[in-house]
Amino acid sequence: MGIMPSGSTPLQHMLAQITTEELAAIDCREIIRAHDTAACDEKWLPWLAWENSIGDAEGWMFAETEEAQRRLITDFVAKHQNKGTPAVIRRLFRDLQLGEVDIIERASFLRWNGAAKFDGTYRFGGEAGDWAKYAVIVRRPVSNRQAAQLRDILGQITPLRCELVYIDFRNTPLKWNGEITFDGTYNFGAA
Repeated sequence: MGIMPSGSTPLQHMLAQITTEELAAIDCREIIRAHDTAACDEKWLPWLAWENSIGDAEGWMFAETEEAQRRLITDFVAKHQNKGTPAVIRRLFRDLQLGEVDIIERASFLRWNGAAKFDGTYRFGGEAGDWAKYAVIVRRPVSNRQAAQLRDILGQITPLRCELVYIDFRNTPLKWNGEITFDGTYNFGAA
């Protein structure tokens, strides 16, 4: 028994019957599995990201490994609801396999009161509107290209009033062991 009204044409009844048979043949478990980041096939991850409105601005271009892509998609709705908070920025860096970061809020609004060391991490002085400036200290090597991508990502996920002053990775040891080539891809400071 179909849901078609009794006044429908025979063609409409036939189309309803065909559609019912096709819907019955669909395995709903496949649809559910395609929406689970842990079980989704790797080739469908970009589509799952697209469905969740995850683009380059949310870090998709930076997520180079399958694990990083899965971590970025997982719980993205909860991340999006808290977008722009320091906790989400820290989680983004973890999801992109960049490890823990320090976020310095009011990075340009320090005074000579002994509260901070002026070792290049902080900047002295500041204007009245500098309360929204921040900096990020990364604890692993970041290439210049990655630093530019991170600047773009942070510019998209933080509130418009916030301004990224710099990304600092000076405390990250770059060793002369051949692991990193010094051809302009990396530098020894901040971006």
